[in-house]
Amino acid sequence: MRAIYEYIFLTQNLRYIIHEGENAIWSYPEIIEDVYFPSPRDMGAQFLGTVERPGLRDDSPEVTIKISIPRRALPSEKKQTDAPWRPQIGLGRVFAANPMVYEYIRYKAEMRRKHRSENHQTVSLPFSEGTKLLPKPKRPNIGKRPAILIGMHWLETGGAEKLGFDTIRWALETGLRVFVVVSTPSIQRLAHKLPEHPDVTFLRLDRWLQQHLWPRFIEKLVLRENITLVHNHHCIPLYETLPLLRSRMPWVKTLDSTHIVEHSDGGYPRVSGVWSNYLDMHHVISGELVTYLQRQFNVSRGKVVLGRMLDRAEGDSSPPELRFETGQQNLHVAFIGRMYYQKRPVVVVETLRALNEWAENNNVEFSATMVGEGPFESVVSRLLQRYGLGGKVAQKPSNVDIPSLLKRTDILILPSNNEGLALVCYEAVANGCIPISTRVGSQDELLPEELLTPLSPYKAVRESVSAVDRMWSDNSFLQRQKDVLARKWRSLSADPTAEEVLKPIYRAAFEDGQEN
Repeated sequence: MRAIYEYIFLTQNLRYIIHEGENAIWSYPEIIEDVYFPSPRDMGAQFLGTVERPGLRDDSPEVTIKISIPRRALPSEKKQTDAPWRPQIGLGRVFAANPMVYEYIRYKAEMRRKHRSENHQTVSLPFSEGTKLLPKPKRPNIGKRPAILIGMHWLETGGAEKLGFDTIRWALETGLRVFVVVSTPSIQRLAHKLPEHPDVTFLRLDRWLQQHLWPRFIEKLVLRENITLVHNHHCIPLYETLPLLRSRMPWVKTLDSTHIVEHSDGGYPRVSGVWSNYLDMHHVISGELVTYLQRQFNVSRGKVVLGRMLDRAEGDSSPPELRFETGQQNLHVAFIGRMYYQKRPVVVVETLRALNEWAENNNVEFSATMVGEGPFESVVSRLLQRYGLGGKVAQKPSNVDIPSLLKRTDILILPSNNEGLALVCYEAVANGCIPISTRVGSQDELLPEELLTPLSPYKAVRESVSAVDRMWSDNSFLQRQKDVLARKWRSLSADPTAEEVLKPIYRAAFEDGQEN
């Protein structure tokens, strides 16, 4: 905490007023850039003490930092910090009587919001290189090995986070030192997955620093650490530092990676498009996003680069044989995803319920696994018991061995209300499992048309069961799905991977920084 503020206020006289925090995540900092005298409200029960860092001179300006030390997270918070999900006020009885009616009401409301949402900016912010008559800022001779700043949304489970961790590893492999920041305060449950490497530094700006002060900190960081490249993975305050970088440190290269177009406002791809003129490159993981940035923001073809979240070692050949067979007497179904509304866990349970009924009618032994944590976890448990599925559906935490699970799974279901191109579908096919998903995002780049269901909850459940039934009863239909999955897999595998796209940029940033 002190290192962050002493980066920003290098010469000032710093006075810290430190309190014991009641929150496990955020420090509630208050910065006063003036002479400040403590008041009784600073000295209450949570007061721990004061610390002073003398300024460069006796008459250095004073800065007071009032800040709380977050308490240790409780075991329950380490598992889940969001409150358990509850139906919206006034609809509790509806959900209790029929969860699918509630889901349908919510779905219809969501569709209305989508169509009635206010127009969000789809024009890139203007940017000028300026006139050659005025001198450009010059890179200082820092004398440190070049570094990259990687900004992420948070260190929690997700596809964007998976790519973020990969880019940290790739940056190290090219010789760059790595600084990591995240924008969203949280427990950061995956922080332990950061490489234990002397060249990786996790800066807890999410805990200690108000976002309006990020540019002041990042300016000092870039100048003192020879940062030559900034890579943004869904980190809003890092986008907001781009004018600073372009005006004062134009030698720093900037790029971002985006994954999914959100319903209401376009999500991070829209933010990326708005900031496009300040970025040197957009890396995207699907063809849908290439089209989105080109059509909505008129971004040039060469500036939007597709790099699939596939491992080249996995993509050199066709996927393994998909194990589902017509007429088989056992069926294991899996759902893998965070227990948040985006993944629609209630629709997952209803689909499992319908598949269990189908299995009983066809003398098929049914079992399932649901993987993930989140606000809907307790609701899912209660529904499984209510439907008599407690003995057939296992609930597992997100740290379960996913490849091992998929290797014994026949069908993966993903009835999400929104996706980009879900990484778990790649993993399913790679492990011989057939995915069935709602027709959202870029799911059609991997899945056959017959394995994509409508977004409407009732239709999603009904057509998921119908797809399983047709594959089980009609071998020609099943073989057609397997053939299309294999063909689309080969097509995706022929595209550049994210590693192949990003590593050369990292190498160039290292070489450029070495010349300094």
